[in-house]
Amino acid sequence: MGPFEDVEKLLIGYLKIDSTTGKEKEFADRVAADLEHAGWHVQRQPLDNNPDRFNVLATTKPNASPRLILNTHFDTVPPFIGPTEKEDSIWGRGTNDAKGQMVVMMAAADRLRREDPSLADQIGLLFVVGEEVDHVGMTVKLKARGVAGHSGYLTSGYSAVHILVNVLKDVLDYKWPESHKTGATTVNIGKIEGGQALNAWAEYAEAGLFFRVTTSIADITQKLEAIVKERVEVDVWNFNEPVLLDEPPIKTEMDPVSFNTDLPFWHGLEKLKGRYLFGCGSIKNAHSKDEHMPRNELKECPNVLIKLMKELLK
Repeated sequence: MGPFEDVEKLLIGYLKIDSTTGKEKEFADRVAADLEHAGWHVQRQPLDNNPDRFNVLATTKPNASPRLILNTHFDTVPPFIGPTEKEDSIWGRGTNDAKGQMVVMMAAADRLRREDPSLADQIGLLFVVGEEVDHVGMTVKLKARGVAGHSGYLTSGYSAVHILVNVLKDVLDYKWPESHKTGATTVNIGKIEGGQALNAWAEYAEAGLFFRVTTSIADITQKLEAIVKERVEVDVWNFNEPVLLDEPPIKTEMDPVSFNTDLPFWHGLEKLKGRYLFGCGSIKNAHSKDEHMPRNELKECPNVLIKLMKELLK
């Protein structure tokens, strides 16, 4: 039995480590050590601005050039929630997103490496930091400006908060585009800040919005500016275009998904022969207090992933 075959035990151990974004080091060190102990060659890729945060690339030997990379991330969204075991499931922050996916990848890759040496040098594992915060669809800041004054007197000024609230209502009421292939464009107003006192017209207010884009950044930006009509300033400060994935060569359920991955940040993305998003559990309970992974899916997923890898490496 390989070192990663007991995926339930491995996942529970990993869930005990707080790896919320920015705190990935302890978990990344643990995973790197586990891979090295199992015989993988591990390369740490530190961030330029913080060497304590690093990606991990694991291959079967130094200087390998794998044809197939299994990729996910170390970090989880806050707050940290430790593991809880139930008869048919494992609960805790990261069970789905994405420590559960990580242990499945480790189990599948290591088993394939041991059972089929001819394929061993063709596979690699890439685990990264900062996916939950730094990898986005399209983040926008709407900035509203008012004139400060005593709110008991209507002519003394006007409120940036009032302006912003009206704009946000229009943004939420708008029917954003959707398609059969890429799904629906979604928007979330994640943060709102503004005002200086309860009895004063707010001089400044801002809202942070997150778009999951299914058409193009230019299209969504144009539509947003048309809705805003210059009532507030639109600051698009981070984005990536939607990614079309490939149909896998094995029979499986498929559906458009409303979340981001590392894929848009791959150099030479357009040159890849195949791009697949695959995993167990459900993204619909990720980022919540109810995040959990069914035990049966966790145990079966390595088998399906091995089947997929063998097909892709034919």
